[in-house]
Amino acid sequence: WLLLVHAPTPTHTRRLQRCELAGQLYILDVPKSELSLWLCIAHYESRYNTHVVGNRNADGSSDYGLFQISSRYWCQPDNGTKYYAFNECNVKCSALLLDDITEAVDCARTIQRRQGWSAWSVYSVYCNRTLNEVNDCFESVSEEVNVDNKRNKGILRSCCV
Repeated sequence: WLLLVHAPTPTHTRRLQRCELAGQLYILDVPKSELSLWLCIAHYESRYNTHVVGNRNADGSSDYGLFQISSRYWCQPDNGTKYYAFNECNVKCSALLLDDITEAVDCARTIQRRQGWSAWSVYSVYCNRTLNEVNDCFESVSEEVNVDNKRNKGILRSCCV
């Protein structure tokens, strides 16, 4: 007889490098003038880790991904719990854990538009001040290089050249 044991799938975490995240944010149309702020929030919320799920909050919700987005208001938990999930970003929380950060950035933009940067507790403690520039992450792009159809926007040294 063959006995199959169901073992949990190992979680693979991906920690982005600072300049790699800056480049991805820029490709997703985050203005260069805001990149330092986005990087600060991602650094203090998740240490640039795309797969972080925070400890359960007192209300039973959890925080997901790079920007630690709350399942109480912003995303739908995979466990189907709806009593506290408003899902204002209209996204499953698991989508905020992907290496493709598009959904996480879109949801973070929604949060920022509705509640401002202070929606992230780390903002007032660490990010509401003069921040390190990100110019070191970018260098000129020649005419023949095209990063996701974004000509001459700059590329990040650590990932794309």
